[in-house]
Amino acid sequence: MWAMWRGETSKERTVYVILGLLIVALWLPRMQGPIDFRWDGGVYYVLGTSLAEGKGYRLLNEPGEIQANQYPPLFPLIIAAHQLVLGTSDPLVVGRLLRFSSFLAFTAYIFAIYTLMRRHLSIPLAFWGTVVTLLSVYTYFLSDLCFPDMLYGFLTVGFLLVYDRDVRTSSSAWAGAVAIAAVALRTAGIALLVAWIGEGLVRRQWKTAFIRSLMAALPVLGWFSYVQSVETSAGYQHPAYAYQRADYMFYNVSYAKNVSLIDPFDPTLGYSTVGDRVGRFLSNVSVVPRYIGESVSASKRAWEVEREQISAQIGTDAGPPWIVNVPLYALGCLVVFGTAVMAANGQRLIPLCILFSVGLVCLTPWPEQFNRYLCPTVPLLALSLCTTVGWIVKRSQQYSRVRWGGVLRIVAGLVVVGICLQQVAATVAVYAKRHLEVRYHSRSGETIGYRLFFYMDSSRALDAGVDWLLAHVKSGDVIASSMPHWVYLRTGNKVVMPPFESDPLKAQQLLESVPVTYLILDEGLAIDSQRFTKGVVERFPERWKRVYSDDVTTETGVRHEGAFAIYERIHPEPAAVQSERDTMTHRTPQHILTAARPHEAR
Repeated sequence: MWAMWRGETSKERTVYVILGLLIVALWLPRMQGPIDFRWDGGVYYVLGTSLAEGKGYRLLNEPGEIQANQYPPLFPLIIAAHQLVLGTSDPLVVGRLLRFSSFLAFTAYIFAIYTLMRRHLSIPLAFWGTVVTLLSVYTYFLSDLCFPDMLYGFLTVGFLLVYDRDVRTSSSAWAGAVAIAAVALRTAGIALLVAWIGEGLVRRQWKTAFIRSLMAALPVLGWFSYVQSVETSAGYQHPAYAYQRADYMFYNVSYAKNVSLIDPFDPTLGYSTVGDRVGRFLSNVSVVPRYIGESVSASKRAWEVEREQISAQIGTDAGPPWIVNVPLYALGCLVVFGTAVMAANGQRLIPLCILFSVGLVCLTPWPEQFNRYLCPTVPLLALSLCTTVGWIVKRSQQYSRVRWGGVLRIVAGLVVVGICLQQVAATVAVYAKRHLEVRYHSRSGETIGYRLFFYMDSSRALDAGVDWLLAHVKSGDVIASSMPHWVYLRTGNKVVMPPFESDPLKAQQLLESVPVTYLILDEGLAIDSQRFTKGVVERFPERWKRVYSDDVTTETGVRHEGAFAIYERIHPEPAAVQSERDTMTHRTPQHILTAARPHEAR
């Protein structure tokens, strides 16, 4: 027995060493420069700065520095703590410390995942499941962003590690505390609380479930009460500009307001009915197995690239384009099967966490964000997949006929080897071709250089355009951009999103209500803002002057000349303004002139 224990300990140490080496290998190429503040990262940083400066929970980039009510405050508080420690809010300085903190959190996260895996699996399967999570592209990509997703995943794993169903007092209470912290980090943490309550109900411990419900209600009701207080405040009802609190302005309103639209990026479609939401949920349920398959292997695009490469080698199509969905859906089904096996074996909490987390994702109208939303649950999905592989291997040993046992072992081997090869190939490709150089100027004129994931030419064009703005923008000028918080961090000027209005006449008037001085028309970023802004500059050439432009090259190598542009608002003569107002009044319906917010008109 002593020799067996020593052998197990030696294997465990080897696993920890290998995992540590893999973590270092993934982080060494990206230890320079600040953490990535693009997309939502800039929002969290702006909120953290507001807290650190004692201004409350506000979006400092917005005219009027409005109260925020979209994201819970824990992650901005963490950012604020970094700023207070360093004594500065400079994103270039604080961003470097945030990157190092992300590295430490990532390391702890991976080791915590392995610890969770070992509670349920053998050493080889636990190691493989941890590597599946480690090499999932969204695991290391999101750790490079100033996003709370990795920390939320860490808390999810911590919640399961702390909880022990055989001890109903201290460990369960600590698990509840971790779940409450997850809610303070991301609204999706509600899924953990519901799973925690549901686990008590499944075990028919009604008193326990009731107490957990009371504990869970405190943070949830507290947050939603705050959201309600913001929405009923005078500042919310009387915004600084006409569309500041429009329901499609997703950074400026609550999730409830935003998801009430059929399509948050196309508000002209109107608001969703109960039937629309049920249809959306069912539609998402039908595709989510594919996204689960991507989460435990590689993105659909990576599978498509391999299909294209094979087609080029053999000189003909390697199957129809939809063929890549087959392995992804198959992997998704294996994960679902493993979840069912765990539930059948009495492991109720993990299946409930998966069920409610995935169900919450399916309620959202953003299927293009499913990979990100599923990322915190990847350790649980990988655990379910490993459970399926272990179940297959065990069944193969029970067959008296060698042939069937061999077939099952081959299937299990193909799953393990196939995912390993796919993830290694995808990781090498991402680091070689998608970990790209960043170069721009700080406000002091210093040239900043480092590398970021998926820093495509559209991002380069934006940063080059902001460099131009730094030399021309005045302190009181307001900029409109689809990435407002990043532009704010770089310039210090107030930056808003352009209105999502397809009618150029209405969009022009909404821009005037800010008023916007510089309008950025970008190409290839997360939001297709040109769909709403291009018509404005074409319809009103006398009001907008093109002062900067740049070419943008797509991922496929197609170059779009002048696709990125910056327009400056021209101030017409007073007589021209009055003439234009008369014309607009004659042509424009009154509801457009009043520019009512969508939730007011509803």
